[in-house]
Amino acid sequence: MRKRSLIAAGLMILCVGLTACGGSKGTDNGSTTQQQSQNTSTGYVFTTNGVNIAIDEKVEDITSKLGTPKGGYYEAKSCAFDGMDKFWYYDSFTLQGYQKNGVDVVYSVTFMDDTVKTKEGIKIGDSKDKVTSAYGSSYKEENGQIKYESGNMVLSFAIKDNAVTSIVYSVK
Repeated sequence: MRKRSLIAAGLMILCVGLTACGGSKGTDNGSTTQQQSQNTSTGYVFTTNGVNIAIDEKVEDITSKLGTPKGGYYEAKSCAFDGMDKFWYYDSFTLQGYQKNGVDVVYSVTFMDDTVKTKEGIKIGDSKDKVTSAYGSSYKEENGQIKYESGNMVLSFAIKDNAVTSIVYSVK
């Protein structure tokens, strides 16, 4: 399960990066269910080891609290933004940053395995029903993913055979 999750998460990171270079439209289910961890200014927030990680937050503020990523750091010229796309590989998630107004900020957080979960308790391997029970029916469904939008961000769950294979918090 861990190897499949790592592969799926790696593909999801690639897709998030490539999506920034192109666009797609989905369908909206039209419900107005309120999400539990929604913060109206930043959207959903991922918490790990007592550190809150929100989209567009300064990466330095996060990495200074989390410490050096055990999986390393990588950067590449961005195809969507000025400057570099930057990746910090922590044990169970990958943090991706980009430059906004000259500062490195969070672009996405991608779960790498089932040892981390959202504030609502969703992790890789959970059922689609558990996701919709936790987050409601107000989502867009496209390309095998269900996406919840809040503020300037999207919380995406890749679903295959009724199970979550990847979870990504990202810029809208």
